[in-house]
This record gives sequence, structure tokens and C-alpha cells, in this order.
Amino acid sequence: MSISRSLKRVQSALLSPFKAWWKGQRDRHLAILGSTSFIGFSLLMWAVVFFFFLDGAADPELADWVSNTWFGLLIGVTLLIFAAPEFFHYQAQCSFLLQILDTTSRADIGRQRKEAQEAATLLGSVWTARLEAHLIEVGVTRSRGTPDDADKRAPEDLLIRWWTTKDSNLSRMSAIDGLRNPIINRTIGSIGFTMMLLQLCNMAFGLVRNAAGDRVNTLVIWDWLTGVRIDSVPSPYYDDISGWFLLLVSTALFWASFPASGERNAVVEEEE
Repeated sequence: MSISRSLKRVQSALLSPFKAWWKGQRDRHLAILGSTSFIGFSLLMWAVVFFFFLDGAADPELADWVSNTWFGLLIGVTLLIFAAPEFFHYQAQCSFLLQILDTTSRADIGRQRKEAQEAATLLGSVWTARLEAHLIEVGVTRSRGTPDDADKRAPEDLLIRWWTTKDSNLSRMSAIDGLRNPIINRTIGSIGFTMMLLQLCNMAFGLVRNAAGDRVNTLVIWDWLTGVRIDSVPSPYYDDISGWFLLLVSTALFWASFPASGERNAVVEEEE
């Protein structure tokens, strides 16, 4: 019994600084869990690509990456085991709370008020203030003024607005109804972001193998697209105009998927 109690005391002493820090980051829990889960998932995906698609364990040229990839895989799986379940729980509560904040029916809000308050408490003071302000606005509760924190920004606001937006920059520039679909908007933004990262890596580090078999050459985009020849030059290489054009287009796509600023034109809304 004494050994068990001693172990518990040691465990408590080791974890107490982390618990204190975590408690102090209450308003950032969703952002921290989301970032940690994303890092863990990225490390896991890199390990899958490295071992199964690049055959890194058997390629002598990639021997220096094997131990680091195994270490990254261990870190990634550990992060996912501890952070991912909590992130999905927080994300579900956030989705539920966003639905409540979009609801104006007093009856619906009244039935789900307790669950909404629990979700807001979990997400932090900013969300609690937003919920209180919404309850006052729809007349569920009475108050002389709205909470001050209701106008503050939460760390996850930008990602949430991008993920749920039906009014992106691209949808403002076109009358196509499909562009106001959040799923289509996420797809466009993800493609733009992926293309942007790949082209940056291509220009700075190279994605193509040279004559010696080392992946250190920059692909010349125009030659690859025209099919005249697949030409590459040693990286870094920044003189490819077609490469800069691709980078500009991909960056524009990524930007176009973000929520537009200001109010949407009322005339456009009526036509739709």
C-alpha cells in the first residue's frame, strides 16, 4: 500500500505543473487539441508515405531518415491516442453550440439550454459569453447588457469561420450557387493550400530526382505541362515563370476559400 501511495504522489507531483498549465489555457483547449491532433496525424501520414510508398526502409539513399521517421511515428501515435479523442469531443460540442447560436427559436433553445451551457463552459469564457449574449438577444433571459467577452475572439474562430462559411471570397466573385457549399469551399481551399506547399518545396528543395537518383531537382512546370520534355534543374531554382504562376494561382485559390469581409450584397441575396 505504501508503495502504491508513493507512486501516486510521484505521479501527482510530475503531472501537477501540466495540470496547472492546462487549467490556465481553458480558452485555448480546442485550438491546442486541434493543433496537436493535426501534428500527430501529419507524422503518422508521413510514416505511411515513407515506408509504404517511398520504400524508405529499403532505400539506401533514405537511410538517414529511417530512425527519425520511426521516432516521428511514435510521437504521432502517442499524440493521437491522447489528443484526438478529446479533440473530437470538443469539436462535437463546438458544432452543437454553433447550431444553438444560429437558432432563434426560443422553444428549441429552451429545450437545449442546459446542454448548450455545458458545451460553452467546456469551450471557455468567450463561448460562455457568446451564449449568454445570444440568450439575451432571443429573449430567453433578461439582462441590462451583454457580456463584455462576447465580442472577443477565440483562437479557433478563423478555422471555424473557414470550415463553415457559405460566403467565401470566391462565391462573391461568381454567381454559381455551388460555391456557397461549405464542402466545395473546403475542397477548393485544401487543393490550393496543398498545391502552394508542394510548389514551395519544389522551388526551394526540389521534388525531382537528378541523374544520380537524388531527389534534389526543381521541376520546370511549363515543360512538364506541355509534354515537350520533363526538364528539371538543381534546386533551389526561382527563375521558372510558370512555377511562380502556379504558386500565385494556388495561393489565390487558398485565399478565395476564406470568408469574405463585410455584408453580402442584398441585391444578390434577393436574386438567389
